[in-house]
Amino acid sequence: MKRILMLLITASLAYGCNATKEAKPTTNSLSKAIENKLQEVWVLDEMNGKKVTESDFAQQLPKVEINTSAESFTGNSGCNAIKGFLFSKEKGELQFLNVSSETKKCPAAKKEDEFLRLLKTTTNYTRKSEKLSLFNQFGPTLVFKKL
Repeated sequence: MKRILMLLITASLAYGCNATKEAKPTTNSLSKAIENKLQEVWVLDEMNGKKVTESDFAQQLPKVEINTSAESFTGNSGCNAIKGFLFSKEKGELQFLNVSSETKKCPAAKKEDEFLRLLKTTTNYTRKSEKLSLFNQFGPTLVFKKL
């Protein structure tokens, strides 16, 4: 009886180890979906189809620095520092996850909240030359230019 029990435990452990090994390629393929060509520093140029200026934000235009190998991003929303993670299942898809920002009071930041909301709802992107365009379920939202 003890031999059967030991055999079952050994088989369960071996199966569990194999299941873990099979999951790793999926993670690697997700990493490759976030294209290396996105790894740049991007400054906001348009929001909801309209050009933005520094006067729309407290101190400067929002910037996003994408790190494809770490699947993360950092930057600022015009006044507050931001950071978070990137997720993509396939080429052309992109989500900004766990977006966190400082909570400095920025009275002149008219569009900072809107920028953060649009960043958090991003589902897709395109890159053409020096421009990175982000989209959500309703269409184009943010356009960045390469810094």
